[in-house]
Amino acid sequence: MLNNSLSNNIKFTVVLLCFLYVLIRSRKNADRQSIFLILALFFTLISDVFLLLSDYYFYGVLTFILAHLFHSLRITELHYMQISDNTGHKAIKKEFKKIIYQIFISLAIILFLWKMNIMIDGLLVACIFYFLAIISNTALSLKLSIKFKNRRNIRYLAIGMILFLLCDINVALFNLSSYLDLASFYNKIYLISSILMWTFYAPSQVLIALSKDT
Repeated sequence: MLNNSLSNNIKFTVVLLCFLYVLIRSRKNADRQSIFLILALFFTLISDVFLLLSDYYFYGVLTFILAHLFHSLRITELHYMQISDNTGHKAIKKEFKKIIYQIFISLAIILFLWKMNIMIDGLLVACIFYFLAIISNTALSLKLSIKFKNRRNIRYLAIGMILFLLCDINVALFNLSSYLDLASFYNKIYLISSILMWTFYAPSQVLIALSKDT
């Protein structure tokens, strides 16, 4: 229990330092993309309070959804910055459309799982929407990185998002038995995913924080 508590405190400290780093680095240049990044890391920090320092998993996922909302806004803003278009409302309008699509896709997935007699609860619904958000952000950041290969900050963001997604895939595998009856081999998956999810998480947040620098 002591080792687990120490580990969680270290993970939380890493995210806190990432947040403070971006906050300090943004003092002289608080443009829209910087503000979106600050808000994304702020809600990531709040999520870790719920997930690492307490057991409020539902609220942790909800605040992670908010974090990815701001990550998404930032990715869109970065795109417009590269093409010298500073019209901020475009990012918000595009994000609104994306949320609508994700809601409909989430409903379709929930309906499918319900038909498969899988227990549906608030946490699962939130997780489905969250996964759509992080998959979308990872894909968009990769697309942006490929389009603007010379931008190191965008490359850091894309790699960070990939690691973030890999972390969450392992989190999903770690918690899979809560919703499905699995064979005995799941113990190995459980053990591996319990290690990998944190192996990917801290580096992902560091790279996302470093993506503040141009």
